[in-house]
Amino acid sequence: MDTLAARVTRFFLQKHYIESEQAEWFQYGLTRRMMGCLTFLLLLPVGAILVGWIGSFLYLYSFRFLRTRTGGYHAKTPHGCLLTSLGTMFAVLALAKTFHSPLLIGAVLFAAALCIFVLAPANNASLHLTANEIAAIRPLARLRLACVVLISCLLLYICEPLASCMAFSLLAVAVMLILTNLGLGAQ
Repeated sequence: MDTLAARVTRFFLQKHYIESEQAEWFQYGLTRRMMGCLTFLLLLPVGAILVGWIGSFLYLYSFRFLRTRTGGYHAKTPHGCLLTSLGTMFAVLALAKTFHSPLLIGAVLFAAALCIFVLAPANNASLHLTANEIAAIRPLARLRLACVVLISCLLLYICEPLASCMAFSLLAVAVMLILTNLGLGAQ
């Protein structure tokens, strides 16, 4: 990924699409986005085996939508990240598939949302967030959380299996935040 991102960055520099002082950030951002897309495309069929394509997509999209503002556990290597994501997704979606009661799904949704509301955004040594940055991110994280909770509640009345996938994506985010607060992951 780094090699491809470096080539694209050099191409953009040669075409004067970016300035030389932007190259490092551009390459970093491009690498992150490429890794994110690849991970999404690798995990989507795995989740589809357990809960179907729509459930897998909803889980991944809501998980990533929240994680970009809440943070949480980060593995030390990209391979570790992929394996952690795969294991978490498999375990959480296997649980989501067994929860058929709207009351239980709602309880998971409420508990996970409360945990995220209290713990997000997470900070670690690689982020170096200041108190002002955390204060600026917190409202955005809570807005995203409110959106996911609202959609999950609507799905709870329309299609319980899909609501379960979204509720358990919140549970996965909450677990990642708890792991970070325990000092685990790339600190």
